[in-house]
Amino acid sequence: MKAHLIKSADSVTLPVVKSLLTESESGAWVSAPYDRKSLRLMVEQSTILRQAIDAYAHNIAGYGFLPEYVEETSNDTAKEAEWNRLQETLDWMGFDEPLTKIFKQLVNDRETIGEAFIEVLRDNKGEVIELVRVNPDDMEVSKPGAPVEVTIERMGVKKTAQRAFRRFRRGQKQFFKQFNDPRPMDRLTGDYLSEGQPGTATEIVHWKLGDADYGVPRWIGHVPSLAGARKAEELNYRYFTQGRHLPGALIISGGELSEASEAQLTQYANDIGNENAQHKFLVIEVDGIDDDPTGESKQGAKVELKSMTDMLQKDALFLEYDDKARDKLLSVFRLPPVYVGLSSDYNRATVEEARRIAEEQVFQPERVEIEMLFNRLLLPSYGFKHVKVALGAPELTDGALIIATLDKAGASLSVNEKRAVIGPLLGKELEPLADEKYDLPSGDAVPSPTQELAQATGEALAKAEGGVIKDVLKDVRDELTELNDVVGGWKGEGDV
Repeated sequence: MKAHLIKSADSVTLPVVKSLLTESESGAWVSAPYDRKSLRLMVEQSTILRQAIDAYAHNIAGYGFLPEYVEETSNDTAKEAEWNRLQETLDWMGFDEPLTKIFKQLVNDRETIGEAFIEVLRDNKGEVIELVRVNPDDMEVSKPGAPVEVTIERMGVKKTAQRAFRRFRRGQKQFFKQFNDPRPMDRLTGDYLSEGQPGTATEIVHWKLGDADYGVPRWIGHVPSLAGARKAEELNYRYFTQGRHLPGALIISGGELSEASEAQLTQYANDIGNENAQHKFLVIEVDGIDDDPTGESKQGAKVELKSMTDMLQKDALFLEYDDKARDKLLSVFRLPPVYVGLSSDYNRATVEEARRIAEEQVFQPERVEIEMLFNRLLLPSYGFKHVKVALGAPELTDGALIIATLDKAGASLSVNEKRAVIGPLLGKELEPLADEKYDLPSGDAVPSPTQELAQATGEALAKAEGGVIKDVLKDVRDELTELNDVVGGWKGEGDV
């Protein structure tokens, strides 16, 4: 008996493969480890990646950019002037498009291919005035060059340091220098110019995931799952278009196929996927074989069609595979299912808790990173001391719990304190009331008659002119009459 191993001729490769990079010398150009078109195709063909990336873009940058005071102290002219200047700067940074839209695109780029490129434009004073999103698909990065001396400014304080900078090029036709590189550069050749010559190259901020020369998308380890889920979807699709044919084996004993039956089977196989051929019968004819030469009689021809569907995986396994792939991808983004539209098993309490966890663990840390990009890198030259850039965030408050708390502790709170709490629930800011009494606890107790009498007497004496006691007593009598309607106990003028 002989045995041999049967294997397929071609091995299966993943749609996204990392290229092996060699060490490069200082300042040399480096190739991207992953083909960016393949990465974008993975996102385009995935049933879950696009939703996760859109959730990141909206929740990180979708609530806008706004000024914020460094310390909440009393307002003064200098602080208000800085606030207005920062607000104007943020408005102009997105010249053609709102800054919110630009950063949504940047987050989309970073989560799709692992990196985003921001072109920074300055005015003639050297201050940053505009940010432009650069298409990252054809951008190349160099190794850091030799260190040069730079001046770093933070909150009005300047220091010098040695830093190594990269160069960037777009399609080998346009060159950029790294942000804060003080050397002038030619935008057409990428060469550094001598000091004093006007440079034409603008600056680039390379916003990436990871510490390598190029960024790597956070979902890169799930390429096999994403590719497998796509193949499962395609297999299910082909089942509906080519599903009339049942996998099976045709076993013939004591006969052989006629030429007409063989041609019919060939036509049947070729018609797989043709909807006009569905729901029709297949008739197979065979010719019997003559008796054995030994003279023994053979039985009639026997045809058996044996199904082989039990050798295939069930459709439910593919559905489970797709669910598992989706769960693994959500775990790498650390997103609750409700953020991608999978909320069939959620109620209000679980949704609120999922939003709170996602805000604390995912979105707010990403917003802090963008805030540091502005406050520590892009805007120090403006010399802001009292204000900083902050990203907006959703209000995560439990209205029912707040109302119940106010109902129980309302007597110990002032009217203005209650207005400050209720304002966000109404979606507007309620200004504090001016009278001092609105800053005192409201309380629920009825004022005592003695206090009311003392107050009435004091007001009457204050109104008295020339010390006329008669007028004073008349006022007191009127107040007592009014008080008697409330508490009783005074019979009339004879009791005075």
